Amino acid sequence: MNISGIRYEHFSEKDYNAVSELLGYDVDTSENILRVLAEEPELFVTAFIEDKLVALAQVNEPASQTYLTIFVAPQFRRQGIGSAMVKYAENELRAGGAQKVRSSFRAGHQSSLAFAHKLGYNKYFSSAYMQRTDNTFPLEKLPVRLYKDEDYLASQSLYAVAFHEMRVGVGCFPDSAIAQPSEKERRAWKKDAENRFVYEINGEIVAYSHLCGNELSSISVRIDFQGLGIGRKFVMYLCNEIHRRGSATVDLWCVVGNYARSLYDSLGFKEKYIMEFMRKTL
Repeated sequence: MNISGIRYEHFSEKDYNAVSELLGYDVDTSENILRVLAEEPELFVTAFIEDKLVALAQVNEPASQTYLTIFVAPQFRRQGIGSAMVKYAENELRAGGAQKVRSSFRAGHQSSLAFAHKLGYNKYFSSAYMQRTDNTFPLEKLPVRLYKDEDYLASQSLYAVAFHEMRVGVGCFPDSAIAQPSEKERRAWKKDAENRFVYEINGEIVAYSHLCGNELSSISVRIDFQGLGIGRKFVMYLCNEIHRRGSATVDLWCVVGNYARSLYDSLGFKEKYIMEFMRKTL
């Protein structure tokens, strides 16, 4: 097959059925990709040879550290298509100013690991996808409320510090740094305020969380208030909120080695699978 004839296009709704058919070859992988495709279709690039869809890539917007993953139809693998698509995406990201790029695949996929290593990607960290399907928690009223724009600086600070400390503790993030506040992030948080919550004690914000659909996408407790049971009660509250919104399940990601794993286990979350994250400097 002449891979020089690959045609790259931004994802179009007209190609949705072909993309669904392509991803149907691997139900496990398609679960994640289809979820992102539904929310952010602008991140996806399709690869055609003549009129045949042969591969799909999620290519996040260029940033100092960004994300890339590809899926090649099984019958077109080992023909250079995957490597060509990675090279195309990396060139686009590099031109946009990206310095590092991450990719991921399910643990145990040795062929994916070998492919990533061949293209210069090295192990970064692993994360467990967990799910809880039990009923709501019996819970007393807690000092939790919806996030407001004026909460940004306090919430961002405790979120940034808590996640930096977690990354340092795990030991897989040698270049971790405390994220600084930005007006761009503040606007994004304000736009999505109905999915953000703060936990207050004596008028001070001591914990912050963000929900994304039925996923508990982040939860952080201020360092000086950790170990007091606040995180446990906050997670219970948020699970109840997700159930109240109509979901029968609550999902979350937990970095392997994160001390919070024992909390999630104790609250009935079950590991569904582990994703391996790889990284490359462009």
